Amino acid sequence: MNLNNQQERQNQIIQLLKEKKYVTTYELVQFLHFSESTIKRDLINLEKDGLIRRTRGGAIIIDNNKIDIPYLMKLTNINNDKVKQHLGSICEQLIQDDMVLFIDSSSTCLHLINILSKFKGLKIITNGLVTASVISEYIDADVIIIGGKIVKKRWTINGSSAIFNIEKYHADLAFISCRGYSIDNGATETTEGEAYIKQAFRRQAKEVVLVFDETKYNKNFMYQSLSNKDIDYVVTNSRFAQDEIEALNYYGIKTIIS
Repeated sequence: MNLNNQQERQNQIIQLLKEKKYVTTYELVQFLHFSESTIKRDLINLEKDGLIRRTRGGAIIIDNNKIDIPYLMKLTNINNDKVKQHLGSICEQLIQDDMVLFIDSSSTCLHLINILSKFKGLKIITNGLVTASVISEYIDADVIIIGGKIVKKRWTINGSSAIFNIEKYHADLAFISCRGYSIDNGATETTEGEAYIKQAFRRQAKEVVLVFDETKYNKNFMYQSLSNKDIDYVVTNSRFAQDEIEALNYYGIKTIIS
């Protein structure tokens, strides 16, 4: 393996740590074919980002259900994520020409871009910098990016200015993903800022579509972004038990399962 890009190299470190939980500096030197000093600098940067914890002679992963991977790391393999691509394609049945859409900054909702080109007259409002850039490049739609504070290494915008900006608009649908979803707690996030943005999208949209894959199901995080009563549709590849389906029906949530 010969990685020349620092971002790719650090992504490989995270992926290896997620598999093994702990690796030594020597193992990383052998695996990545970079000098010990380079690997140590990578570990220092990853620890500053809150992704790992350095130990004597190596590093451990911080609970990988709790960490929020930097956005560009998520994008490294985005074209290979067949599950999210399929979830994005399923959302096509909910969209019509001339709709106004909120789309959050998640890598999951970024896969909607593959189907948006099939519609005319769309107006799309997003808090995602990459989302706005890609849509404006490849889709014939009016794109509005929410103003506010850019979150470091997340390529997303939030804060009070962003929420105030969202409140100027009304949308037909809001496409929202999450860090975790459970029947008991709804959709949850690791950061307060992202939770507030998604709540603002909910208030200003006629209907909300929550999109998540099976790795997010029955995961709970600190900040609730959407309660079950806030959700109109769930698009997922998760399989629900009968009592869970009954609970979703109780809240009036329509499920579209791939």
